[in-house]
Amino acid sequence: MQDLRKIPQIEKILKNKIFDNTNKNILKNVIKNKINKVKNKIINGDKYNIENLESEILNEYKSITSNTLKPIINATGVVLQTNLGRSIFHKNLLNEVIPLLSHYNNLEYDIENGSRGDRYNHLTKMLQAIFDVEDALIVNNNAAAVLLILNTFAKDHEVIISRGELVEIGGNFRIPEVMKSAGAKLIEVGTTNKTHLSDYKNAINEKSKIIMKVHKSNFEILGFSSEVDIQDITNLCHENNLIDYYDLGSGYINGIDCNEPSLLDICKNPPSLISFSGDKLFGSIQAGIILGKKDLINQLKQNHLLRALRVDKISILMLQATLHRYITNNLSEIPTIDMLNKDTCILYQKAVSICDRIDIFLNPQVIEVDSLAGGGSLPNKTFKSFGISLQMKDIKASKLEKILRENLIISRIYNNKVTLDVRTIQDDEVEILINTLSNINNKRNNDE
Repeated sequence: MQDLRKIPQIEKILKNKIFDNTNKNILKNVIKNKINKVKNKIINGDKYNIENLESEILNEYKSITSNTLKPIINATGVVLQTNLGRSIFHKNLLNEVIPLLSHYNNLEYDIENGSRGDRYNHLTKMLQAIFDVEDALIVNNNAAAVLLILNTFAKDHEVIISRGELVEIGGNFRIPEVMKSAGAKLIEVGTTNKTHLSDYKNAINEKSKIIMKVHKSNFEILGFSSEVDIQDITNLCHENNLIDYYDLGSGYINGIDCNEPSLLDICKNPPSLISFSGDKLFGSIQAGIILGKKDLINQLKQNHLLRALRVDKISILMLQATLHRYITNNLSEIPTIDMLNKDTCILYQKAVSICDRIDIFLNPQVIEVDSLAGGGSLPNKTFKSFGISLQMKDIKASKLEKILRENLIISRIYNNKVTLDVRTIQDDEVEILINTLSNINNKRNNDE
């Protein structure tokens, strides 16, 4: 067994010059944990090279204290790639917001009256103007919007919903579970593939409070199927003094060629309440946007749960900047809309331009591919795009994909070849992409 006495004292390790620029309190805990592991290793009869101790301590310290969020090149063609942060932001929008973040602002201050203000007012007028609705409220995501609405209006009451709309989204977020958490009782009507207006009618009783429609934004039911239009549900609710609530999930205004219901069309005859995500097809920051009747929005504001679900100043500023671009029809500065609406001729030219600059060792070829919206939006809807297929001699596609991933380029494998879909590669990332691919080649040659 190795001599445990050869392990240096903590104070001696702390004096090593390689630790001069470290936080000593954090470093001390790292050293303690490392020494305990080394001691246990030696006691168990395993060999350990003491000379590696301090360098391993430094590496562990760096892994704890380094920023883990990194800029990544999304070459998957999935525009709203949830694992990569969904919607991204135009630099002009960020430049507009930065001065308001680096200085104090009137988030909850009424300048005219010199009194406390309402943080939601900064967005309400814009949302009212765009959608022609009575009022609006913002919470931290659409799941929060669903929870707040159900808890406010249906606690200890019944919520009627079609069986075909009992959806589950990412993170095991399920409509039945969130209803239970909100204190509401779920009343399922219809069948998985077919629900009729009469199903809703027959379920209404004195305990009914809401008829909820959930848009199937992340899946489709095809074949022998039917569902009830939100307008018919709205009419039925008005006849029975119920709240009609449309959880749209992923809502968009315009600028996308798809069969999804536009928020502008829905709001021509709006339900009592509607909610959708800010960071999906809307192209902004994570938020739950609620539109609806003023008296209902006021009741939502009185729910103490709102304090836990409210948005911060960054979300409000980013949403405000995004809404302004919708008002001015400046959709090119909403990257999500811009990418989904990109002309295929431009994508082809971009793919050719990048392909011509990639080293021949990767055997680059321009190919036609399909992009996706992603983020639980536009299921089965594809967008024609172009990509660049890559191959390395004697290296499998899975291995090459890993090499790119380790260099912060996220690709996909298509027809057994690593493929870079140019739809989601930003213009200011092209040089980085080319240089990274070149460096991979140089490293491979040096290793050989």
